[in-house]
Amino acid sequence: VGYDSGEKKRIPAWCDRIVYRDSRSETIRECSLVCPVVAAITSYEACMDVTDSDHKPVNCTFSVDLARVNELIRRQEYGKIIESNEKLHCLLQESHHVPDTIISTNNIILENEETVVLRITNNCGSKKSAFEILCEGQSTSKQDGTKTDFIARASFGLPHWLEVQPSIGLIEPGETMEVNVHHENYYTQEEFVDGVVQGGWCELTRDKEAVLLVNVTGSTSTETVTHRINVRHCCAASSPPPPVSLLAIAAPPGDAPSSEGLTERSSRKSQSNHLQRSDAHFGASEVHDLHRLRNM
Repeated sequence: VGYDSGEKKRIPAWCDRIVYRDSRSETIRECSLVCPVVAAITSYEACMDVTDSDHKPVNCTFSVDLARVNELIRRQEYGKIIESNEKLHCLLQESHHVPDTIISTNNIILENEETVVLRITNNCGSKKSAFEILCEGQSTSKQDGTKTDFIARASFGLPHWLEVQPSIGLIEPGETMEVNVHHENYYTQEEFVDGVVQGGWCELTRDKEAVLLVNVTGSTSTETVTHRINVRHCCAASSPPPPVSLLAIAAPPGDAPSSEGLTERSSRKSQSNHLQRSDAHFGASEVHDLHRLRNM
């Protein structure tokens, strides 16, 4: 086969070829400990744009199968490639780069059902930053003013009294993302048995505190920078509802419940409350208000 398009039709010289050798003594032998190295050519091309010489440079790509790999030597050679290859070195540095991000505050106090805006700013001028907001744990204030032990959140989920929107997002270079932190007013089913509150009234009137984790990473990086934010909800001072006995006295004489009816109703409500709590969903809005109790 002629190599060039001239009249001589010269065959390629040895300098125009790539010679390789593997462990095979036969062309169809598979890779094994007997034949530990098997090579195959996946591409073979000549640089036809070179016209200064009759000898055209050629390039070749191999696929090599090894029966056994020495991991120590493999890691050493991999390190040499990373150090000597500038492109790979830059890609490796980018995988550890996290854009500089600023959080507007690390302490949030919520009162009643207000919403506080948390601002996350990406100070990097060329790279996008991604964020995710999780909850590390929460604690509740006791009646004596002390706090309960810090309780970690399973799967870092947000507590049912706290709403964060958005909790995940991508911030463009130089842009700011506004996150709404809102206290979600949840209720627990309230029941009264013999004038005693059965339910979570005390829980609803306690101050609560949660620790949010803002995890920031680059769009192409594997590293993460974490910011911690303390979120505290202060409940307004409120008194518990009056006992059922006082409600019975305040009711009209014709509508006043008998002691037997009250005992039977209280027992039935207690059983219903127990069943509802076993399959209750967080954030349920069912609650008996005082107006309904007065009309019973």
